[in-house]
Amino acid sequence: MDKSWIHVSRGRTPRQAHIAVPEGLKEEEISRAGFQGRVAELYRTNEPTGHIRSEGEGSPGDLDGNRIAVADKDDPLGRMAVLWRNDDLTISVSRRSEPPPYWGRDCDFDELWFVHRGEGVLETEFGPMEFGPGDYMVVPKGVTQRLVPRSRDNYFLHLRSRGEISFVEHLMLGRHNPYDPDVITIPEPQPQPTERGREYELKVLRDGKVTSFFFDTHPMDVVGWKGDLFPFKFHNMDFRPVVADRNHVPPTASALFSGEGWILCNFVPAPMQRDRGAPRLPYYHRNVDYDEIGFMHAGAIAGSPIEGATFLWHPRGAVHGPGEAVRAMEDRFWEEIGVNDLQAVNIDAARPLTMSEEARALFREGGQLTHGKAP
Repeated sequence: MDKSWIHVSRGRTPRQAHIAVPEGLKEEEISRAGFQGRVAELYRTNEPTGHIRSEGEGSPGDLDGNRIAVADKDDPLGRMAVLWRNDDLTISVSRRSEPPPYWGRDCDFDELWFVHRGEGVLETEFGPMEFGPGDYMVVPKGVTQRLVPRSRDNYFLHLRSRGEISFVEHLMLGRHNPYDPDVITIPEPQPQPTERGREYELKVLRDGKVTSFFFDTHPMDVVGWKGDLFPFKFHNMDFRPVVADRNHVPPTASALFSGEGWILCNFVPAPMQRDRGAPRLPYYHRNVDYDEIGFMHAGAIAGSPIEGATFLWHPRGAVHGPGEAVRAMEDRFWEEIGVNDLQAVNIDAARPLTMSEEARALFREGGQLTHGKAP
């Protein structure tokens, strides 16, 4: 028998996990493989996130993304700021306000851009992609590109994936849930004329080292293309969330993209549960196989608007979930709030992530997002 089907209970528990938890108890879930493996529900008398302090690399907390110094904000030749990385994945922030004076071709990683603030166009040899807040743009390894902002106050979340980036399939939901594949934007060729007497630089990244190629013709000269390898764009609000009136659906139902060793979940506004026995707030969770990073994009938490660019850091083994300040407002969720208005990006990494020194300098150990912004 598959051990995942051997479920037992001991002591004081509800009849069903997450449903009608006995008054005064705190439900904490330990899970393997995110939410896909075996689980245990623990029913405690005290808050699982209530430690008075933590010490060491595995301390959870948050950081104010607006305070991160990013070189490309004012320098077209500047780099983006790396926040976390492992062998599979690099997570960075770009504040680019001007296009670089060259085009790039990454032959080490697939790339994913998420637009938190800003407007402009991502030039690719397949054609340009216009972007605005909420857009994801996926660029496969080896594709020539250049980011050309139109606005000055820009904020981009940027992922580099060693493995190929693909959509997560929700096979049991049919072909049009949680999104219709037709909403994906695929670029049309738009060849650019060559300026006489100009030199065009193309920087190619290979094995972590850059080689520059110089041309006297424009690199964006493609008049047509075909195949199943191409860049594309997807807007976060084109994702239709999976919801249930009688239970809290786990975050993996919002999975959108994945690569080798990581998965990205896209959270968008959704109706809250109507069954009074079902939890409207996420249960406490101890993820033991993934490090988790949450990026707050828009909307509200507990009716308070999301502000700034807050990152939440939940390393494996550390319990996370809405703190007591939010849970104390639970009655308000039933009386006043019928929709979870949060828009967020959540990244789970199978290999432990290392925080950069730049991020560590701004990190608030034990920080809790309680009212839509970091306190």
